[in-house]
Amino acid sequence: MARAIGANTRLLMLPESTYGTAPTGNFRRLPFLSCDLGAEQPLLDADVIGLGGTRDAAAPFLDTVTVSGSAVVPVDLINIGHWLRLLLGAPTTTGTTNYTHTFKSGGASLPSNSIELGYPDVPSYDLITGVRADTLEIDFSPSGPATASFGLIGQGSTRSGTSSGGTPTSAAYTAFNKAQGSINRSGSALAQVTGAKLSFTNSVETVRTIRADRKIEGADPGICRATGQVTVRFADTTLLTQAQNGSSADFAFAYTIDANRSLTFTLHEVYLALAKTPIEGPGGIEAAFDFRAAYNATATTMMTIALKNQQTATEYA
Repeated sequence: MARAIGANTRLLMLPESTYGTAPTGNFRRLPFLSCDLGAEQPLLDADVIGLGGTRDAAAPFLDTVTVSGSAVVPVDLINIGHWLRLLLGAPTTTGTTNYTHTFKSGGASLPSNSIELGYPDVPSYDLITGVRADTLEIDFSPSGPATASFGLIGQGSTRSGTSSGGTPTSAAYTAFNKAQGSINRSGSALAQVTGAKLSFTNSVETVRTIRADRKIEGADPGICRATGQVTVRFADTTLLTQAQNGSSADFAFAYTIDANRSLTFTLHEVYLALAKTPIEGPGGIEAAFDFRAAYNATATTMMTIALKNQQTATEYA
């Protein structure tokens, strides 16, 4: 009997037309680094007494089903767009041959996908329906692979010995890396940055009702929030002055291969917390500025993500 190993697993995903109902057809096979999305149903103790002449416990019972987890994925040229669609909704696409897919935060509703995690060595296939993306975490540094972590909430999970993904399709894999990163402030390159983190949440709330199948009724979006931190060598007072004045600026975090292949996260109105400039010996001095983004009336959104590649609008419809 074969034992399951991560190298042979696969992650398939496809949008749902109806929340919680698995779509038919051929799923998309997506690259990933790790994924712990799945169903859990804890056992609870039954504190019943008087069943016999001993102090031994009565049989436990199963509580409600929780389907949640996260997926860590490479930031690449094509496949990352499917995760961004799950997080923010379908993009607006412009261009011919070279396309720009623009995702915006704050939409009234969120899409849902079905995700299948396959373990062909066993074989076992976990089909998770009603999946919505709650959070995104991404960091920028001078070197290393570019990755993103998506926090996910699902409605239900079904295990089977066969796949429900049909004949999976896949796209060419072109990875971004951190050496291709850049950070702009108000249209100009922000200098002396040693690292940055960006976190986004849809503030999804799970709706639990009384149901025989113990599933959640839905996962409703709340207030969108974008926060993070920018760490810089203390060489000028640009960020310090902004924090002291309580003013805002737009920040753009980007990975760029060339003019027609890039991924840019733009926060249109960013406020900085005042940061210390600690002296920790004879070495260089760094300052870490926490930030929060807000809705910008001119941009009519808080965050815009622009993905430039050669995929048509139907890729992320």
